[in-house]
This record gives sequence, structure tokens and C-alpha cells, in this order.
Amino acid sequence: MDNKEVLQKMLLIRRMEQKIESLFSQGLLRGTTHCCIGEEAVPVALSYLIDIEKDYLCSGHRAHGLSMMVTGKPEMLLGEIMGKPFGMAKGLGGSQHVYYKNYFTNGITGGMVPVSAGIAFALKHDGTDAIATVVFGDGAMNEGYVLESLNLAKAYRLPMLLILENNGYAMSTPIETVNPYSVFEDRVKGFDLPYHRVQADNFDNLFSTLQNAVNAVRTEREPQFVEVVTHRFCGHSKSDKRAYIPRERDDYWHEHDCLKQVAEKLTPQEVEQIEAQVQQRVEQVYQYCLNN
Repeated sequence: MDNKEVLQKMLLIRRMEQKIESLFSQGLLRGTTHCCIGEEAVPVALSYLIDIEKDYLCSGHRAHGLSMMVTGKPEMLLGEIMGKPFGMAKGLGGSQHVYYKNYFTNGITGGMVPVSAGIAFALKHDGTDAIATVVFGDGAMNEGYVLESLNLAKAYRLPMLLILENNGYAMSTPIETVNPYSVFEDRVKGFDLPYHRVQADNFDNLFSTLQNAVNAVRTEREPQFVEVVTHRFCGHSKSDKRAYIPRERDDYWHEHDCLKQVAEKLTPQEVEQIEAQVQQRVEQVYQYCLNN
């Protein structure tokens, strides 16, 4: 895998998200948005593993990174947020409700998990190796329909990959205040689901874990569950000041930033060149959306 390309993809997501936050702060965008700054690793990894022409991919409200990776056209995401007809949902869905080929999102916490289970049930009988993948956050793990979906995935042996991005907070609620633990291994194993946990700061480990899970679902036609321990450097939504996140936690994740490990494999000159290219691309995207 080309580390330059991986870093370029990660940086494109981050700089686009920072641009979106800036536009909201200037009053140039309306509605709401949920950025994924700090959580770029999973979308980039899935861009190499999911074939959106045959596989299905679903997510929730924090899906900008996935949207950019699935389409390969950040104009479609920003255009959607700006209400443009060339947006992912023709400007009608906003930040949370978009679609592209076999990719779908909505704003209900964990709402696409049961939808993905239904898709996987259909794929179980279509005779192909296509899979259904769903990405959701730790707050969704206390939703009844999500837990019912875990049970169905196991009971019906569905070709379904469940990816939990655990950033430690359901909006502003620390995970440990509403659960007896900070990761969900015991709960997932209670459904007898194959469980894997990986931290997002090492892209190679993350990619390998997801690749193995994808391959297992494809070949065995049964579910896999991957919990990705991660962190967001932005608020839950555009108006969130993040006052509830301890500085020590931010400091730890700045040191273990998912971009950092990839950048360290390149020369400073290569990183600088990629940064300049990405900044230019972001400005091109904005100008296109502004003028069309």
C-alpha cells in the first residue's frame, strides 16, 4: 500500500472537515454537521477494502470521511451541505442523510445497524460474496435495536461486518458513566460474535484487522465485529466546545494521532508536498461549490 496515498486521503478528510467547521463558524453554512477530525483512519482503510459497486456500506451522522472516500469527490459532500443539486442527495439531505451507489447514511444513533442486518439477510441468499458493512459509534451500543441486530446477525449467520468507532463519548457523556467498562468486548461476546479490538493510531494494524474481518465475512458468510478505539479532536457537532474532554486525553491522542504514524514513514519534504497538494484541492472544492 502506498503510504503517500494513505496520507493524502487522511489529510484530505481532515482539511475538508476543518474547512467545513470554518465555514460554519463564519455563518456561511446552515443546519448542523458532525465532523470526524481525528477519526480518519477507518474511512481510509475501508476505501481499499469495500467494493461499493457490489458491497453495501452504511453509517450514521459522523460520516463525512466515508462519504469522501466512497465518492472520491469531496465536491459531492460539501455541495450537499451547501444545498447544491450536485450534492450526494441533490442538496436535500444535508450533512447526515446522503447516499451514493450502495452507500447510505442517516442521523439516527445506530439507526443503520438494523438496516444493514436486513441488507445482509438478503445478501445471504444471493449467491455472491458481497457483504454489508455498518459503521457506528459507542453511543449506539446502548440502543435496543442495535443489540437486537447483534443477536440477529449471530442467529441468522449474516455476512455482516460491524465496525464500532469508540471515541469514548456519546455526545458529551463519557462512556464509563453509562457502562461498566470503556470497551465493549464482554457485551459483544455475550452474543457469541467474533470480536476484535484495535487502536486507530496505527494504520497498518487497523488495516490488517479490518482486512482480516472483511475476508472472513466474505468467505465464511458470517458476521464479524471490530471495535476501533479512537478519538475526535472536534466537538460532537458544530456548536460543541468540548469542555468535557480532559486535556490529558487530548494530549494522548495528539501524540497518537492516526496521521502521525503514516507521516513518519515519509520524508519531511514528501509530507510538505502532500500537505500543499491537499490544501490546494480543498480550495478548489470550495470554489467549485461556491460558484456552481
